[in-house]
Amino acid sequence: MLDCFKISKNIIDNLDYFSEIFLLFDFIGYNITLLDKDLNIIYSNWRDLDFVPEKNRIIGEKCYKVLRGLSDICEDCWIDKFNNKYIKDIKFIKKSPVDGKFRDFTIIPIFDRYNIVGYVQIIKVCSEYVEYQKANKEYITLCSKCKKVRDKNEWMSFENYFLRLGLTFSHRLCPDCLKELYPDYSDEIINKRKT
Repeated sequence: MLDCFKISKNIIDNLDYFSEIFLLFDFIGYNITLLDKDLNIIYSNWRDLDFVPEKNRIIGEKCYKVLRGLSDICEDCWIDKFNNKYIKDIKFIKKSPVDGKFRDFTIIPIFDRYNIVGYVQIIKVCSEYVEYQKANKEYITLCSKCKKVRDKNEWMSFENYFLRLGLTFSHRLCPDCLKELYPDYSDEIINKRKT
């Protein structure tokens, strides 16, 4: 079984050797950051992270400390969603609270046979998404009748639009629709939701 601490320590102790391997990542045009399971940065090519001062780019430091200057895990951390469950990856687009740019995140867990031992985090600046939002003045166009969303001149359901943005969502009935569809049971269900 892989031991995450040993892997991280081995990489940090032998940084010269691994730096040669990681040089390949430096030629990729977007950010790649390798994290251990405790969110320590094992490697980053620092692309598109120009808001992080050079002096703060510390291998072996917690990602939330380096990227956001926080002393504890980010409140909105998506990595926390894995919780040792096998999920292929998580993708989402997010506006940075630090520099205001939209970024496309892909977080891929690295498993040994049983547990998560680290993560690959890929971050791309979404200039296309930002330009699209600016052109549409930050509005999303909805069909007045069927409520489909227009995205890049293509009409699609909300579900497909959310999937395209990499958002995670679920379905549920609001109280009004619940009463309309299940008038005999709605009050009981609504009361259970409150507890």
